Amino acid sequence: MNLIRVPPPHTKITPWVPELIFTPISRAFERLGVYFYNRVISKTEIGLFDKRWNPKVHGPYCHWRYYGKQDTKLMDVKLSELGAWFARREKTPSAIYNEFMRNVWRVHHYYYSGPVYASVVKTIFRFIFAYSFLNWFVKQHRYWEVQKTLYHW
Repeated sequence: MNLIRVPPPHTKITPWVPELIFTPISRAFERLGVYFYNRVISKTEIGLFDKRWNPKVHGPYCHWRYYGKQDTKLMDVKLSELGAWFARREKTPSAIYNEFMRNVWRVHHYYYSGPVYASVVKTIFRFIFAYSFLNWFVKQHRYWEVQKTLYHW
């Protein structure tokens, strides 16, 4: 039994919200979005390449690469130089976000793309393992009672 019947041919279906109400509201949202983009988003650096990237020097843009001046790695810093090393870091929210996104792109590049992981079979087995593990994790509470009573028969 069908709960929703197909209307007969040439039936005019009117929307739930009349167009006299829906159209002005959608236009207002559109204008609000354009205003927000022109006044806020276009004045930021959201979605733009790094300013320090030079295509003639660096070649094609890599999302996971830091184009600023290279500094000493944290593992190579001595304890006496640790305060100065932290003082040289940029601590703005945008810098933290950019570093986070660089690491996301780096993980994606190293582990989910490239010639080493191009095998379709490996990718399929990875997804199967992840799916199996997540299902076990979600349903593990069902086996707690079985574990308690397994040897009490």
